[in-house]
Amino acid sequence: MPRLIDLTAPLGHPDLCLVPTFPEVVFSQFHEHETHGRQNSAVTMAIHQGTHLDAPNHFYKDGATIDEMPLDTFCGRAVKIDIRATSKREQPITKAHIEGSPGFDPARLDGAIAVSWSGWSKEAIFTPDYFGPNPYLDAEACNFLCDCGIKALCMDHAIDPGMRPGGTASKGDSPGHRAVLGRGVPLIEHVINLDTFDETEFEMFAFPLKLYKIEGAPARVVARVG
Repeated sequence: MPRLIDLTAPLGHPDLCLVPTFPEVVFSQFHEHETHGRQNSAVTMAIHQGTHLDAPNHFYKDGATIDEMPLDTFCGRAVKIDIRATSKREQPITKAHIEGSPGFDPARLDGAIAVSWSGWSKEAIFTPDYFGPNPYLDAEACNFLCDCGIKALCMDHAIDPGMRPGGTASKGDSPGHRAVLGRGVPLIEHVINLDTFDETEFEMFAFPLKLYKIEGAPARVVARVG
């Protein structure tokens, strides 16, 4: 019988590492059970905290926004690329690492969601070190994956060299984001629990909130296996 595996980090978790320099996730209640007989809440956050999707508009002014992308982009066959043995802290994940991963076959990626599995989220997403010393995909690896015909790229790590407190955004930074989004391929960032099932091919559902003319959105990302 198929199982559903939640690949989503819980927004608001007190230990979830947040992107440095971005607004934090803040929940507030404007109705409370004791006073109003119900709870209603508000949230203030940066869209790119926690498990979320990036649309091309994130780095390209004329790129598609999250509400403009077809729904079938965000679901379907997914393929794990197991680079746990070769990914290292603060070091690039290269095309050679991908090609040398167990059972790698570029033909399997055509029309699929590629899942870069480094093990980094298991190690660090609930620690202050998730951003900064993270492994990351270099631009050549990003372009290679896109050349394989992927329809989305999912990762359990940040795609670019780690952001650090006090860092600033500038034109020309974030080469991984620019390489993939420039090809019209969305990113599914910061998933968890890839180690909880053995299947290397599975169904993925990563539907983002339908935010109007916005460059990305939080998502509940789920694997269906078995």
